[in-house]
Amino acid sequence: MKKYLIFTDLDGTLLDHENYSYGNNKKTITRIINNENDVIFNTSKTFSESINLLKKLNLTNMPFSTENGALLYFPKNRFKKIKNSSDYDKYWKIRIAKLSSKNWYQFLLKKQKKFKLLIAQDLHSKILKKYTNLDNTSKMLNREASQIILWEDNLVNLKKFKNELKSEKQGILIQGSRFMQVSSVCNKRIAKKLISHVYDHQFYGTYFKNTIALGDSKNDIDMLNSASYSCLIKNPSGSFPKLHSNKKNIIKSSKFAPDGWSQVLYKLNNTLENKIF
Repeated sequence: MKKYLIFTDLDGTLLDHENYSYGNNKKTITRIINNENDVIFNTSKTFSESINLLKKLNLTNMPFSTENGALLYFPKNRFKKIKNSSDYDKYWKIRIAKLSSKNWYQFLLKKQKKFKLLIAQDLHSKILKKYTNLDNTSKMLNREASQIILWEDNLVNLKKFKNELKSEKQGILIQGSRFMQVSSVCNKRIAKKLISHVYDHQFYGTYFKNTIALGDSKNDIDMLNSASYSCLIKNPSGSFPKLHSNKKNIIKSSKFAPDGWSQVLYKLNNTLENKIF
């Protein structure tokens, strides 16, 4: 019987938005992978942040995407060498976003002369803790293909900044729950599509083409719209990401993360002929 690919955001979806706890979700994940389905991180987090959580949740043999789809990683112990991938420790790495974090840092330094923006990399750890509740922010700042910023200017200038970002560097601005990410073109939909393609190529016929995606915020919308089953986690604002008006198979949680993650999957499982667990 075919199995499911389950793509998930982390902060505010699988993890508590404030303290990053995964609650009882490890039990649900164990049930999912024991039934040979795959749980795939599709996150704004960095490689350093993701790898630690993958170990804790026993997901180290799963591929994952970081920095909002800028980079994809496939474990070598399970995947054959992939076209256009590079050797990266225990993984095959595919780089989607062209420019490096260093390139973006230099670009942002120039733009600070014109716009009121703060580069997270330059902020004191106490300030970063205020926004993130993290005692150690080094892993968050260990970025390869992006930079994260806090915007302190007006909306008119934000539009100008986006236009200059696009015209000068072919870059994009991705709105997260805490920061804005500046990078070359990438998003979670592209990452999901490419990861699914690799699965189809290397494990043809093993997994359903009908994918499942879970998210809670704006940077998850592209991924959620492209999934066959879209699971929306209630966020602190009380609202849900707005998907296409004709989107079908939308499941919403009544609980916040982390409990909402398992809740929507159990709801979905009850409607599926081919069960997740």
